[in-house]
Amino acid sequence: MHGRLKVRSPDAARRRQREEKLRLYRSAMTTLLGKEAPPDEVLALTGAVLAANPDVGTCWNLRRRALPAQSEDWVQSELAFAGTCLAVNPKSYGAWHHRAWVLARAPPPSPIPGERRLCERLLGADPRNFHAWEHRRALAGAEDAEAELAFAAELLARDFSNFSAWHHRGRLLGKLETGRLRHELELVQNAVFTDPNDQSAWVYLRCILSRASPPPRILCLYVNREDATLAAVFSRPVLVGSGQSALSVTLNGSTVEGTTWRSGEGWPRPGLTWLWDLPPDPSPPSSLHIRVTWEPGPAHHEVTLQADEDEAWWQESIVLRELFWPEVGVTDPEVLEELVGTCRELLDLEPQSRGCLLTLVLLLSVLDPLAHEDEIRRCLRALQEADPLRGGFVADVASRAEVALGLLRAETQQGRLCLQRKALSVLALPERLALVTELDVSGNRLRALPPNLGAMRRLKVLDASHNAITSLRGFPPLPCLEELNLEGNPITLPSLAPLAACPRLTRLRLDATAMAAHPQVTSSLAHILPGVTIA
Repeated sequence: MHGRLKVRSPDAARRRQREEKLRLYRSAMTTLLGKEAPPDEVLALTGAVLAANPDVGTCWNLRRRALPAQSEDWVQSELAFAGTCLAVNPKSYGAWHHRAWVLARAPPPSPIPGERRLCERLLGADPRNFHAWEHRRALAGAEDAEAELAFAAELLARDFSNFSAWHHRGRLLGKLETGRLRHELELVQNAVFTDPNDQSAWVYLRCILSRASPPPRILCLYVNREDATLAAVFSRPVLVGSGQSALSVTLNGSTVEGTTWRSGEGWPRPGLTWLWDLPPDPSPPSSLHIRVTWEPGPAHHEVTLQADEDEAWWQESIVLRELFWPEVGVTDPEVLEELVGTCRELLDLEPQSRGCLLTLVLLLSVLDPLAHEDEIRRCLRALQEADPLRGGFVADVASRAEVALGLLRAETQQGRLCLQRKALSVLALPERLALVTELDVSGNRLRALPPNLGAMRRLKVLDASHNAITSLRGFPPLPCLEELNLEGNPITLPSLAPLAACPRLTRLRLDATAMAAHPQVTSSLAHILPGVTIA
């Protein structure tokens, strides 16, 4: 029949061979599992099974249980047996785990040189055998770093598209000094000019320019007398009160015992915003000096609410280079400028190089995003065309760039942030929006409003009209929100229920939605949102 895969049925001899193999396997497993066999018999039976199929984990477990009972030195013979099994399947989890178990019990002299030769043979046959890479990495000590770097360089000389060799090299180098960094950049430059469309060297480049993700820290403290809450906004989601992660409060010089914090997003999970209820305010109101300490770090932050003030805040200044790419670890602008020149030169030759476009966007955002915003947008549009399969990722990167650029403009100092018609797919950097009072994200591609919008404790007006928002599920209780515009969104009546938790909401616009055509919706909305004027 057309379209049917033609499979040759095994001949009689092959069928009998397979049946005999299956019979021996079943017989050996029945013996091993049916009774307490002596160690010699266990080793013989498991050896027969594993030599044919090294992936039977039960046999490896039984073998490790029987080996210590042997009187003679069994380490070398067991390493040889595990090597035989790896010849059958070089990526057998069981064989590699057993080999590491045996090596941990090896007496002097060390078998490490032989292990390295084994890894070299296997990686020569398959440079992407991650088992062999991990095994070799476990054997390498601090004194072997240069030899390991030379080994990785040898494999990269054969094939620059070796993700495992790049990864091995990056793990060995750790934090790079300037001299070593320039040497690595030369190696990367040779790779990317050899094949600009290969992603391995670009990934390695971004890794060596980065550092570990910075630990979470407090970015903003906001206290509101009328709302009677103190809000602490973090740089990353945290879970306050778990283990060693705790917030302590000192009020007017006295430590507050038994401090209880609740999530600003409304659920007991890691979040950006955590709230603490202020003690009852005396009459007349008094000044409050609040000091907050985040236990995992030594830093503390302070905010003072004067007697005649309704709100007060402290906010960390934006560090330009960390806003878009917070993991960047290279601070020398000369190095970054040289990389920008390399990327531009390569794009003249290969304008569709995905790795080059993304790297250039990151570099420009670190150096001076406002001065290069047109070039950043051009690169992101080109990246969208060059990599349509990852369109969602590119759209999110572009959204983060637009929010970062908006934050750096002057109008945010007045409390208003306009991100109208920026093709946003997500509302990024909510932790940096804590002091915004008016937010315009109309005319974008938002499908939902993020739950961590709860960081915006001062937000009064939110215009999210003409997006693709279908639900407000997870919408946080915003204490100052007065006006919300959802005009032109495909939103339905039940999804508006979270708005009932916004105590000051008085105006809601629902023009050009599915609900606008149904007059009976008005009475239902009046029941859900009493006191809200609805257009």
